[in-house]
Amino acid sequence: MTKDYTIKYSKRKTMGLYITKNAEIEARVPNGTPKKIIADFVHQHQHWINTHHGAVAQQVNERENFELRFGTKLLFLGHEFPLVPVEKSAFGFDGQHFYGYAQMSAAELKTSLVGSYRTLAKRVIVEQVNALAKHMGLKPKAVKINGAKSRWGSCSSAGNLNFSWYLVMAEEATIRYVVVHELAHLIEMNHSPSFWRIVEQVLPNYKVEREKLKILQKKLSVQCWE
Repeated sequence: MTKDYTIKYSKRKTMGLYITKNAEIEARVPNGTPKKIIADFVHQHQHWINTHHGAVAQQVNERENFELRFGTKLLFLGHEFPLVPVEKSAFGFDGQHFYGYAQMSAAELKTSLVGSYRTLAKRVIVEQVNALAKHMGLKPKAVKINGAKSRWGSCSSAGNLNFSWYLVMAEEATIRYVVVHELAHLIEMNHSPSFWRIVEQVLPNYKVEREKLKILQKKLSVQCWE
């Protein structure tokens, strides 16, 4: 029986069980719920916990033990490129390989690769934003690259677009979908039918690219870059 769980009280009306991304079990319950009732609720859902907790715990273990090594293949624009060592103090991407100084530690190698990805993301995404914004007749105020892990892009009320550098691992058509999605928010700051019509006018097959993002997200869920 599960005894290791956290109780989260709030103004909610019902009890619920959740497994966080760190594989922690949370019982989210209405304020004032007696602990005996919470314990019984957890016990009644032991089968659900047994079914789902193991997979999340495995993801956490893989993420914590994620390490980049020379010979690893890294994604860029949907294609895999090998990570190779070089005998000079340098790192980057030459169009055929990601490379780093052979004497770098694992931590230094990861940091340098994140820098390379950020540089690539800035170039690729800004180019796409400029082209698609012109096509859609829009003018975002700024384009910024961040390290968001669970959000591919966002659009602020001030008209600034933000994109995760992880997005540059996706295929170009998939990146295009995210860019169009955020540009569409300059017109509709919601996900109403009107919003999706704007997206569909530019990318009729946007749903295909949206599914590809889910696949990439699952792959990245067991990788810890930053």
